Amino acid sequence: MEDYGLGLYFQRERLNPTRVEPPLGPEDALVEIAGRDSVAAAVALAREGRLRRALPVISYTGTEFGDMTLLRRAAERLREALEPYVVEVMEAAVTGSPLWWRATVGRPNAVLSRRYGPWHICVGCHMYLHACRAPFAWSAGASRLVAGERLRHGGKVKVNQTVEAVGAYRRVLEAFGIRLEMPLLDLDNEEEITSLAGSWREGEEQPECVLAGNYRLMDGSADYDAVALEAYIEDYLVPVTTRILCDLRDGVAVDYELAVREALSG
Repeated sequence: MEDYGLGLYFQRERLNPTRVEPPLGPEDALVEIAGRDSVAAAVALAREGRLRRALPVISYTGTEFGDMTLLRRAAERLREALEPYVVEVMEAAVTGSPLWWRATVGRPNAVLSRRYGPWHICVGCHMYLHACRAPFAWSAGASRLVAGERLRHGGKVKVNQTVEAVGAYRRVLEAFGIRLEMPLLDLDNEEEITSLAGSWREGEEQPECVLAGNYRLMDGSADYDAVALEAYIEDYLVPVTTRILCDLRDGVAVDYELAVREALSG
């Protein structure tokens, strides 16, 4: 297992894929390592007999803070949770590009906020977190990526987990040969999630983000413009992510800033 110390989070680019031997097959999957729900999602698939090998993949943005060793603990939790289902859990991999995140989400914030409203950051971040795992998926032979996205959170709205947002994540990855599997998508039952992930409360025992909840009002509500957010997704986020993934797939040196400029001028 790698050292998940602060050095990981100071790396500007970590997208160079490492080959996995033997390559992953159709019964295997990459599993996103973040918090509780992604582990629960993998267990849900294992219960249905739809998972043989699981390869945990940690992705970072550069906005995280807190105890980074919790990521190692999450990978260990995945291993423990899947053991009863005789699923092999492989060594965790790490991928990320603060350069990509900054160019597409952070730096154009003023322009994006004027065009689409101030709700875009978390949606753009989640698209990035799914998409930056794609190069590793290609090198590992993986056609499946397991994520813990959910549409319902006990009445609490999360703009990065709306029908439009998760649909966009899925469409982009599918265009590059990766099926984004979200078995918890329609689940809103804490008891059932606890049965999958154990005694692990949502949002606990994971690093935090300095921008978490940035779209919420002071009373905690999420008052956002759904039409503007959908325009952001279709006019900007999908095109810019597609352009970046095309370059990564084709082995072209990615110019993130150019991809952003072209998407914004389109």
